Amino acid sequence: METVQYKRLSFTMWDVGGQDKIRQLWRHYYEGSDAIIFCVDSNDRQRIDLASMELQKLIRSDELRDACVLVLANKQDLPESMTASEIMEKLEMPKLRGRPWHVQPCIATSGEGLYEGLDWLSKTLQSTNKQ
Repeated sequence: METVQYKRLSFTMWDVGGQDKIRQLWRHYYEGSDAIIFCVDSNDRQRIDLASMELQKLIRSDELRDACVLVLANKQDLPESMTASEIMEKLEMPKLRGRPWHVQPCIATSGEGLYEGLDWLSKTLQSTNKQ
């Protein structure tokens, strides 16, 4: 758990990780959450369907029904990486109705794209008065 200050936004982040053994515990972090930041490995085509399934479970949760969704499409620097558009389709993002969402291509090792994603999140939370 870490509190992060970004521009005018202050938020508490929980890195709940991706190990399947602890996924059943994720629900303990949902209450009071205004946003989901969901990171995917853009280069891992074999597990994108699993990522989609886990994201769908998250967004179906009652406690997260109003949470906006930022998907960080990481590892865009690798030659075989899926594009943000491809990830958007694989994660079925267009089916999300009634909540803001955004897929942000990024490279975590260099920080490229991360600030743009946080800018979107900040503006979205401010416009929905969830700051």
